[in-house]
Amino acid sequence: PGTFGSLGSLPFAVILMHFGGQAVLLSFSIIFFIIGIYLSDLYSKEINKDDPSEIVIDEVVGQWLVLCIVPINIKMYIISFILFRFFDILKPWPINIIEKKFKGGFGIMIDDILAAIYSIIVLIILNFTIS
Repeated sequence: PGTFGSLGSLPFAVILMHFGGQAVLLSFSIIFFIIGIYLSDLYSKEINKDDPSEIVIDEVVGQWLVLCIVPINIKMYIISFILFRFFDILKPWPINIIEKKFKGGFGIMIDDILAAIYSIIVLIILNFTIS
């Protein structure tokens, strides 16, 4: 589900970037992050699961954050998608610790934000080394 959530977020990112640029995509990311904390908290409590796989708003927000720093370009979107999924699945330190520390909606959302930050760092490093 996480991979499909990330993949499904790509066309919406293109639309938001096309009509409003990075500021609009970032604004939607922040709004969806706040909504995601609230709704995923409610849902996870309702079904009594810590991080239900059917919740994908966290992947959408994380993927959008990564896409905030790249142009609308199929190659860059593919690289961004792969990097984000890599870090979201692998959960390197300290993501793995933070994911276990926070529960509820914030816990569901924060690991994807951190995976996005890792992805952004790699993209920035790649940009400097390739340029």
